[in-house]
Amino acid sequence: MSSPLIEMVMNATIVTMSHHWNIASAKAGFSRLVRDARGKPQFIENRGRPVAVVLSAEAYERMVAVERSADRWRAVLALSAEIREEGGVDLKIPPRRERRSPFARRA
Repeated sequence: MSSPLIEMVMNATIVTMSHHWNIASAKAGFSRLVRDARGKPQFIENRGRPVAVVLSAEAYERMVAVERSADRWRAVLALSAEIREEGGVDLKIPPRRERRSPFARRA
């Protein structure tokens, strides 16, 4: 009589959780490819070289949001550089005045 552990090992089915697909397997298993993409990006390769990535819609939206944010920062930096090249600007800073600290103990 064999133990349940030995039985499980002897009858195990090997399931690969590869995130890399060749074009033929991606085509044949497209439904699974899309389902797996919900969890992690799936890389499609042609002759061992990556040619495409399938992402979940949520991952794509996050990527686009980060890209938009980076574009806004690039625009701010470009405007700042342009202002510096033109000699900068004079900022009108009001004179400092004494005021009570909001953290001071009340007397």
